[in-house]
Amino acid sequence: MRAPINALGTALQRIPASLLNGLTIGAGLMLLTGILLPIGGMSAAVSASSGYGAASVADVVCPPRGKALTMLIAVIAVTLVTALVQLAHGHGWAMAAVVLGVTFVALLWSAWGKRGLPQSFAMILTLIFQMAALRGVAPLEASAQFVHAGWVAAGAIAMGAWAILTNRWLAPRYRVLALADSLQNLSRMVGTQAAWTRDRATPGAAPSAQRDLLALIRQQAALADVFQSARDLIYDGAAHTTAPLRRRQVDTLIHVINLRDVILACQLDIDELAPDPATRPTLLKVAGFLSWHADKVAMWSRCMREGLALPPASEPPTLDAPEDNRRLQALVRRAQHLHAHGEALRTAMLGTSPGPHPEADGLRSLTSPTGWSLAPLLRQLNWRAPTLRYALRATLAMACALALSGVLPWHSHPHWLLLTVAVVMRGNLEQTLARRDARIVGTFVGCALGFALLAFQPDMALRFVVLALSMAVAHAYVVRDYRVTTTAAAVMALVQANLFAAAAHPLWQDAAERLADTLIGAAIAWGFSYVLPAWEKGQLPDLIRHLRHALGRYGHHVLQWSGEAAPQAERPQTRRDVYDSIWMLAQALQRTVREPGRAGSWSPQLEALLIRSHRLIGLLAVVHIVLLHRRQDLNAATAIAVINAGRADLRACLMDERPTLREAPTPHAPSTDITDADSLQSLPAPHGDPTPWLMHRMAQIEQEARAWAEAAHEIEHRR
Repeated sequence: MRAPINALGTALQRIPASLLNGLTIGAGLMLLTGILLPIGGMSAAVSASSGYGAASVADVVCPPRGKALTMLIAVIAVTLVTALVQLAHGHGWAMAAVVLGVTFVALLWSAWGKRGLPQSFAMILTLIFQMAALRGVAPLEASAQFVHAGWVAAGAIAMGAWAILTNRWLAPRYRVLALADSLQNLSRMVGTQAAWTRDRATPGAAPSAQRDLLALIRQQAALADVFQSARDLIYDGAAHTTAPLRRRQVDTLIHVINLRDVILACQLDIDELAPDPATRPTLLKVAGFLSWHADKVAMWSRCMREGLALPPASEPPTLDAPEDNRRLQALVRRAQHLHAHGEALRTAMLGTSPGPHPEADGLRSLTSPTGWSLAPLLRQLNWRAPTLRYALRATLAMACALALSGVLPWHSHPHWLLLTVAVVMRGNLEQTLARRDARIVGTFVGCALGFALLAFQPDMALRFVVLALSMAVAHAYVVRDYRVTTTAAAVMALVQANLFAAAAHPLWQDAAERLADTLIGAAIAWGFSYVLPAWEKGQLPDLIRHLRHALGRYGHHVLQWSGEAAPQAERPQTRRDVYDSIWMLAQALQRTVREPGRAGSWSPQLEALLIRSHRLIGLLAVVHIVLLHRRQDLNAATAIAVINAGRADLRACLMDERPTLREAPTPHAPSTDITDADSLQSLPAPHGDPTPWLMHRMAQIEQEARAWAEAAHEIEHRR
């Protein structure tokens, strides 16, 4: 008996945060309907569940701070949209104005980025749900309208209160899962780097390894989003608690993020090695060493997720390098630093020091904002702004869908066509195409499942249970795998249609109409993606400008002999800005691949700029490590002069205060004047005087910054 219970407990501990959040939403819906059915009857339960479901879109995993305001905005939006639909019901032109007006206003919320999109779709889902509730119903009397809107608002308020309560209750678990996810993603990054290193050591695989470098950089850039989610959950409120667990979590996350820099520096050393027979044995050993570390970090992630004790420390694989090869010796030493940082991470995970963390106040500045300033929206209110263009073309697409829904042979659920257009069309073509494909596949599967379920004519209680589970799964996977979300949404739509009008028409007709509306709506969204487009070419100058300033600020804080030049919290802040900027650039590069050639967004210089940015921050990380750990071994006078000159050169290059730029090396290989074998052999052993190595790295930074400026200049001035 104990074994099945333990297995169930382990399975529950493995539930990701998004699914846990979705399950609480489903549980809340079952609780709400269970309370309302005996009090207000079926109509009250259905109306309240529609308000609950629409407001639930805004309930995402986030720290308790700011949760109440977020849910309040969603509740107000749900109530207002419900009232507008009620007032316009039965008046064709008025309903069209409400549909288009709500769509336009809702999509303007995307100006706030990732946290604004849930508010957008809370409004759109309210619009769809209320159109579904009133379909085929004669215009209601004022009292009936008030009652219906009241039950919808009650459901939304219940969702808001439930979201606040469950978020506070689950906050400790969310923090644990955020740390476990950070460790797991770090493990994948190291594992991918190990495979890339092994490819470089394989005869004849060097060209493939170079092509894979860009994919590796994209994966590493994606860590910016994972780490930011962890910062938001773990750093928030850490300055006001003395619990040793919170102190341990903060320490662990700091070490995880710092370990990324060491891994990046290790990759930089590997990338500079020429794949030849002399380096192959050491590269294979380093690849095995990295695989061992990836497995170790993955084990730590599992232990944290499942509440297990960390396994005893073990010795890593032995690494050595020929004494006559300074580059390989430097690589081996870097790998040893990686192991030391890994052990420091393990020590942090076992820490018992009481909180609050001494840096907690400064670390709070690294969390995402929770307020709703109008500044992001005002920046998007111009004709070339991508958010405004997205809202306009989505509104035009919805107008087309609304007009088409009135002339199709079937028109029992016109809101399905509108919903498909709204959820498929994204702010850029790449995401729209991905949503289109996922929507079609998921709808086919979901209609089959929903048809099979309803064919057995389940009782009303079971239908509400299915509705709650479908809502939970749809909510949980909206970011992880949209095909699963669409499958659950199709089941939910068929069940809702059956609840609202069980005898209106045959079940097969509802399923067929859902499929047809999905295909037509996906085609409309796809077609209108080319109307008022905001191609990446127009956004690249702003991205490059942001990255330029972020690199400049980070370089200024890193290239300091004394730590007194800026507050301690500013270097992590500028480092985060750089990684976020590189992540945005990597996303932009991915989107350009799906744009038509006439858009002119993609260019070899864009790929080169991403690689240059990655190498430049890696070199800055190497210098920071030297200044942090080997400052006492440096020749102070020489090091200060080199650092000051390097800081000025870096600023001049990044700010495009450009002297005649020397010919830039290819993006996949460092320049010959700084990697020449003879010049490297003239450097001392890595464990000796680090001053020549510091000078060598500063020369690389200057060369890389010049190449970065050249690539950026070509993109910014390309027509």
